[in-house]
Amino acid sequence: MPEYAGQQPEGFCNLDYLMVHLGRNEATAMHLVELFLQHYPVLVQRMFAALETGDDAGLRDAVHEVRSNCVLFSGHRCVDLAKGFEDSIRQHLEQGDGVERQSDWRPMVEALSNCLHCMADEMRVFLANKPE
Repeated sequence: MPEYAGQQPEGFCNLDYLMVHLGRNEATAMHLVELFLQHYPVLVQRMFAALETGDDAGLRDAVHEVRSNCVLFSGHRCVDLAKGFEDSIRQHLEQGDGVERQSDWRPMVEALSNCLHCMADEMRVFLANKPE
């Protein structure tokens, strides 16, 4: 199996693990990567839109979807950010703790968005280096 860029454990995702998990089915891996690259900007937009409109439940749902997507690609950095953020939103929804969304959650949305962009960059390298 050829080595792919972006698969090191210190990266933002582990695409080699994805390949192993899929039984080295390269076509399926490529399809999943392409779907992520098409869909992640929508998730980023949903997070920012929910933040701007004060839609806490919508923000929670978008962050949960981000987390689910990142698990598939072993995007542990993004998963950890999303989990902490999701827990904060859940706590706010359950306890009504008066969190100022604009000031407290905006850095979380920005950090998660940046993490997703880094994952996407690694995936683009993966696609560019795929064997013919």
